[in-house]
Amino acid sequence: MKNEMIIIASILMGLMFISGCGAPPGNSPGAGGSSIPKMADGKIICDGPPCLGQYFPSCTPAETTMSTGDQSVIVTIHGFEDEKCHYTMVFGNVTAANCYFNKEDLTSKVLNQMFGNKEGQDAIIAAACK
Repeated sequence: MKNEMIIIASILMGLMFISGCGAPPGNSPGAGGSSIPKMADGKIICDGPPCLGQYFPSCTPAETTMSTGDQSVIVTIHGFEDEKCHYTMVFGNVTAANCYFNKEDLTSKVLNQMFGNKEGQDAIIAAACK
């Protein structure tokens, strides 16, 4: 059941990432906007996956919330815990992914695959998301 939820959440997140859902013009990295990130509980509140991608390589605490029909998907970078980057994806009320990535694995390819895009990072994700 857990693996099925990760797959479903990843596919939905991938579709939102590709479509740019949740990123108003000018607020995503590289869009030319000068948006100042909002903070809540020490985390940067992102407006979508492109923003979250900006903070993943440094494991800077950040979070984005998106909707998939009647359910929300919350993706959170919690920051480093015991020298590993803690990352979660909550689909509705179910934690679909609870991962601890090594510093050297904090790449855009790993994040892209977490959002459902095939990047050849299966082994890294399997090891981090036990």
